[in-house]
Amino acid sequence: MLTVLSVFDNPFIRLLAEILAVALVPAFVFLTLRLLDAEARLGRARSQAAELTTDRDRILAELALSRERLAEARQAAGRAQAEAAEREIRLKALLVQDRAVGETRSILASPRNPGH
Repeated sequence: MLTVLSVFDNPFIRLLAEILAVALVPAFVFLTLRLLDAEARLGRARSQAAELTTDRDRILAELALSRERLAEARQAAGRAQAEAAEREIRLKALLVQDRAVGETRSILASPRNPGH
């Protein structure tokens, strides 16, 4: 133990310890300031991340609503297409019937028809 204490009695070691003590104060201040700056930047980054998360959640909600509207529009388009196809089939059937009636009238009205 005495040898350890005798090391500190050396004037060179004592001078070195005083220099280090003086040099450590600015280093400590510098590192403390850097730490405070890093904490401030971290706080801003967390705030920005929270804002971005809110924006992302809003965009996802809008996207879900848009998908729902798109599905509804597709269903409406499918129904309209089915109705149009059904009307087309009915119209073609009416045209076929009308042609058949027209041909029958033409046959009945022709002078070659022995029934007249």
